[in-house]
Amino acid sequence: MDGGIDDALALILALRSPELEVAGITAVSGNVPVEQATVNGLRIVELLDRSDVWVARGLGNPLFRDPIRATAFHGSDGLGDSNLPLPKLSPSRKPALNAILETLASSKRKSTTIICTGPLTNIAALLTEFPDAEGMVEEIVIMGGAYFVTEYGFGNETPVAEFNVYSDPEAAKIVFEAGVPIKAVGLDATMNPRVQLTKSDYSWLRNRKGWVSAFASSILKNNIKTYGRFALHDPMAVAVKIRPSFFQFANYHAQVETKGEYTLGMTVADRRDWLPDDKLAGRPVMVCTSADPKFKQFFLRRLTAA
Repeated sequence: MDGGIDDALALILALRSPELEVAGITAVSGNVPVEQATVNGLRIVELLDRSDVWVARGLGNPLFRDPIRATAFHGSDGLGDSNLPLPKLSPSRKPALNAILETLASSKRKSTTIICTGPLTNIAALLTEFPDAEGMVEEIVIMGGAYFVTEYGFGNETPVAEFNVYSDPEAAKIVFEAGVPIKAVGLDATMNPRVQLTKSDYSWLRNRKGWVSAFASSILKNNIKTYGRFALHDPMAVAVKIRPSFFQFANYHAQVETKGEYTLGMTVADRRDWLPDDKLAGRPVMVCTSADPKFKQFFLRRLTAA
């Protein structure tokens, strides 16, 4: 996670879902610096009284590029400039890569899923430095990319690139070319207005009782006021593992552009359906093409559960 508003909402969903066994959280440079992302991860763990879940600091910069930020959207603190108190919990003493590797090694079978809600820097470094890790992961669910397979599948950072992939395209390329199965939840699905929070949804949320509802209302306030809606990018990636029936996927071969003057960070899906698989460019990726609007109601119920 890279410390943004939707990262926080995704963590709440994950930690409030008994269908998932959350081992740990790793922070990465992205929406905010990795130090702030780590603090925000600890805030969620503390809010939900889940000190059993470790939070580890990851890499502070993309593999080869200078970091970019999204503080204009997420606020200087990553959480809508909500001025929350600092958490009392401390991050894991282990770096993120070591913490992930130990968790994978301790799993009795190949059953661990990595859900990525930020740039893929940590995971690319893990797969590069510890190649055996590839065989320990069941699948990687990525919130990232725009695949131009729906009317919503164009970029948000550039005309063709989504923020997480654009932030570290070389890392994304490494992950996409690894042998681990990938499910990609990109802008093709998340930018559909039918699955975004509206002012009406926000009003309903604000009127719920409880610390979590108050927290969510606080971090969403400025964005709802400014834009009138909020896309649930990261919560959708988490929900794929909780309610898979809400989502439709299609198999595409895809690759990440790392050199283009105008297309840097683009996730290029090969849509030439007349070609056999062995002639398509890139590796197979399961791309999310739609989400049932029931997802939003499910998310709000989990968010406000007593």
